[in-house]
Amino acid sequence: MGITRILDLIVVLLLATIILMPRPDASVKPALNVDAERRERVAELQAVLVGHPDDAAASIELANIFLDGHRPDWALEIVATALKFHPDDFRLQHVRAIAYADRFESAPAYSAAQDALALCEKSAGCDDASHSRLALLVSTLKSVAGVDMRDKPYLAKDRIFQALHPVYVPRPKAPKPAAKKPAPVVK
Repeated sequence: MGITRILDLIVVLLLATIILMPRPDASVKPALNVDAERRERVAELQAVLVGHPDDAAASIELANIFLDGHRPDWALEIVATALKFHPDDFRLQHVRAIAYADRFESAPAYSAAQDALALCEKSAGCDDASHSRLALLVSTLKSVAGVDMRDKPYLAKDRIFQALHPVYVPRPKAPKPAAKKPAPVVK
């Protein structure tokens, strides 16, 4: 009876090894699809945030890299941690709104964009470019706030294009060269 149990265990271990062993054609991909330099920067920023979790600039840069790598959930986690230390920073709310929009969650994205605009209007560090960018984001997200972007992406796209008013701006025409004066004839 002791030998059969040992043989049974060996057979179970062999089966588990065969079932759990990866296929030889399996390919490994990085979790964050950005270039190598930016992955190194992610490691640096994460090291900074371990020592100083209240560093807003590092949090924003790291969240933006995560958004560029199509990881809005990771960006939301970084921003949520930073908002505990800096609840009045409009930049964190701005990144939060973009991350929610990247996850196709229109209502929380619109709410975060409104919060960012309100904080920007109260903040002395908000310049005109940031204010304009946030105002455009709020007006665009307002148009899709009630739309389920996952079920009706075509409707969200149409409303976003209506809100943004895409136009064609032609390049300025080069000025016509001035007519040359005929050279005086010297006799």
